[in-house]
Amino acid sequence: MGLLADRFRAQMAKTKDPRMEEANADVLYPTGFLPFDFLNGYRVHVKSDTQDFWYNAVGIVDGSSVSLAGRSGSGKTTAAIQMAANIVRPFPEATIFFDDIEGGSNATRRELLTHFTPEECQQRIIYRNTAVSAENFYKRIASIYEIKMNNRADFEYDTGKLDSQGNKIYKLIPTVYILDSLAMLTPEKLTEEEELSGQMSTTATAKTNTAVFKRIVPKLKAANIILFTINHINDKIEVNAFTHTKSQVSFLKPGETLPGGKAALYLANNLIRVDDGAKLKETDGLGINGKIVDFEIIKSRTNAAGRSVPMVFDFTNGFDDILSLFMFLKSTGAIITGATCYLRGHEDMKFRQRDFKNKLFNDPEFAKVFNEVARAELETLLGNPEVEEQKNITQPNQNIINSILGL
Repeated sequence: MGLLADRFRAQMAKTKDPRMEEANADVLYPTGFLPFDFLNGYRVHVKSDTQDFWYNAVGIVDGSSVSLAGRSGSGKTTAAIQMAANIVRPFPEATIFFDDIEGGSNATRRELLTHFTPEECQQRIIYRNTAVSAENFYKRIASIYEIKMNNRADFEYDTGKLDSQGNKIYKLIPTVYILDSLAMLTPEKLTEEEELSGQMSTTATAKTNTAVFKRIVPKLKAANIILFTINHINDKIEVNAFTHTKSQVSFLKPGETLPGGKAALYLANNLIRVDDGAKLKETDGLGINGKIVDFEIIKSRTNAAGRSVPMVFDFTNGFDDILSLFMFLKSTGAIITGATCYLRGHEDMKFRQRDFKNKLFNDPEFAKVFNEVARAELETLLGNPEVEEQKNITQPNQNIINSILGL
């Protein structure tokens, strides 16, 4: 007599109904923001009769919802666009859907941030900047889901990853959807009077968004649609100036509020708070006009939450992957700075901070050592307690430099 599990699986294999299929292991897609990718990653132990090794899974989980919350101008939309481009870049057939309800983007900026040619942007990004209702947003997600599920053979691929038992993991090619912003997503049937009334509009919006997000979450996972929602942290208007109402969610500071309801936050795999930090001037050490932006993972279903990493935001070119890695290593003490800089344990390889990129690209020996130091430091973010057992680690980011540069 076979186990119930064996009999159930045999029966489901005959139905060929994707809704009845057993879930397979997750796959993570690197965003190009390496400190964030490792902060959100974990180690996978593959153990079977013929294999016993570990590998690093880093990035964002397939078919997940990611919420980026922060003040206006903190870089949320820029981060979403750059992450989306890096996720789909390895897949020529992959598409980005961008609902720019706020109308803050333009074709030139998208080309700059994605590093796509104008032709690639036209082909690979489905962009709209008109008003979008919650119901229409749901219909779009449902349409993507139906197209991919009804044509699985066209979209399914071997990820090259193995699950914990050594089985190959197959997924549908990732699709990325950017919703900018959640606050602008309103019910289709909201009347002008209700919209102007304030409280009634807020209640109706939250109720509709809750219903929509509950329905789309399983579709995101099944069809491997990674959803980025942008949400603005605003100042709360208190009726009584001497009292403060309780924050909607724990990561908000006193006097802060988030529009659009809580569903998108509670149903998200990741909730990232984006906060401005120190300003950077071209005359300073890094040689750019920009700022440090703090990425704090408030919620993660793949690693410990409550940790943050510094990211370098260039006002012209967006987030700088390499300088962000530099700042991360500086924050951990792996790069020691002063009149000159050097990698910890390699005092003989001194360099000036503003010459860092030039040395990295043009000094092979320095690049090799930097790769080793960066990888070791990044792997400390994975947080697996069984480090001593992980002597045979293979993973997609063997060469950190090549990963950043897309080589």
